[in-house]
Amino acid sequence: MAQNTTESVESQAAAGAGPEGGAYGQRGAESLENLFTQLCDWSPIGYAVFDIDGRFIEMNEAGARLLGERSRSEWMGESLGPLLEPTQSERVLRHLQEACDGSGESREQPCVVNVFLPGEQGGPRRLQFFSRPHPAGGGRLCLTAFQDISAEARRRESERQRQAVLDALSAHIAVLDATGRITAVNAAWRRFARGNGASRELETGIGLNYIDACCDVSAEDPDRLAQRSAEGIQAVINGDLAHFTLEYPCHSAQRQRWYLMSVTPLGLEFGGVVVVHMDISERVRNEQESRRRREEVAHASRLSSVTVLAASLVHELSQPLAAAQLYAEAAVVLGQQEPLNQMQLLSVVGDMRGQVDRATQIVDGLRRFMRRGESKKESSRLEERIHEAVTLVAPLARRKRVRLKLDLVSEPVIVRANALQIEQVLVNLLCNAIEAMDLADSPVRNIRVGLERLPEQAQVTVADTGPGLDPEWGPRIFEVLETRKESGMGMGLAISRTIVEAHGGRIWVESGSGGTVLCFTLPLHQESNPA
Repeated sequence: MAQNTTESVESQAAAGAGPEGGAYGQRGAESLENLFTQLCDWSPIGYAVFDIDGRFIEMNEAGARLLGERSRSEWMGESLGPLLEPTQSERVLRHLQEACDGSGESREQPCVVNVFLPGEQGGPRRLQFFSRPHPAGGGRLCLTAFQDISAEARRRESERQRQAVLDALSAHIAVLDATGRITAVNAAWRRFARGNGASRELETGIGLNYIDACCDVSAEDPDRLAQRSAEGIQAVINGDLAHFTLEYPCHSAQRQRWYLMSVTPLGLEFGGVVVVHMDISERVRNEQESRRRREEVAHASRLSSVTVLAASLVHELSQPLAAAQLYAEAAVVLGQQEPLNQMQLLSVVGDMRGQVDRATQIVDGLRRFMRRGESKKESSRLEERIHEAVTLVAPLARRKRVRLKLDLVSEPVIVRANALQIEQVLVNLLCNAIEAMDLADSPVRNIRVGLERLPEQAQVTVADTGPGLDPEWGPRIFEVLETRKESGMGMGLAISRTIVEAHGGRIWVESGSGGTVLCFTLPLHQESNPA
């Protein structure tokens, strides 16, 4: 570097040269100067000497590289002005002048500027300057170290933009590292925590171990939602799960709310996960309202089916009631005879009770079928649902001279279903088949109800010997208000499709040989499924 930057170093070296006197001291000073120059050139940090007018007096190789393709010698006597914006040029000059005379904030505060290099791609280079007065400058020189902080600036800008994106989202978001600690939260998270009286630690979030926080509240969580959340987050962090979601309620005294928690990995490069809590209260309320309306429509459909069955049920009830009346009259006569035949009287009373029980069963089955259905699904034997539906429809079948035949598998077929709704589907299909054969005055009137077990699902088949379906009519029979019956509502098969699909199955129609075949499937209940 220039002589005036090493004068004090040379004088100090000469003064302590040792017994060989000035000659040895001169060589030592030259050696120290060369070493100092090499150290400056090897350093990745730029070093320079500026005068009070902001011109370069000296600079190392690293400094020249930071300022573009010009060499050190080409910068001598030049200033940074051509590479700076006008406002920044004035700020840099003021910084250097204050550094020369040791005034202002230059000793404590660095000066950060954007340097626009010719031909540089990717925007300006961001440099940071630290300056001190030159010991031998007489208030007109300063020593400056400068470095490229573009990568750090870009990182900070990226973090700022990332935070701005997070804050713009309405969902409550927390970013977790590989240990489960929160590294960032968005504004929605902070607002929610603040509005619900959460601690300052939870509101800020940074540094809090989210997994531990979930485990801490698990003792007060009878549904294990917090514990399941912690396990799901840990599974995604460990790579055991690619994604984890959980719906949960978050009610307060003022309102009911539901949230969907979604956990997504950040990737192998970063580790950790992003946890998103999205308010799905509106969706849940809409689903509840939709389910309530479907249940009301299904209930209306069942009442419509009862209308079809009414005449047959009245006839079916009249038989056991009439028989019970006859048995009662016979019991009165037997009770008046002398001597009393107790065994015969008890036999007549027993027969009378059997007829009353039969009538009671018919009424109970009708009452159960007419009640509003619950949306709860439970483990149920599908063959029992078929027997219940056939029992309910049997009076209509006898009245219409239709023979019902069951073709069921021997082993139990367990499905997870709403029993009443599945019976409604079966009643709809059976009633449609009976009426179709009756309207067509079919000479052969048989209905076969089949049940078979398939891989992971059960299939129910209702096949009749009626006139069959018009090919143009087939695709439309499951649509609402589509019917060819004069007294029909066009709701039965549409409701049946809604019920079957809500249970995870499907329903379709086939043309059989001389009749119609309606089929539907339901998923088999797996014992490992949660209750």
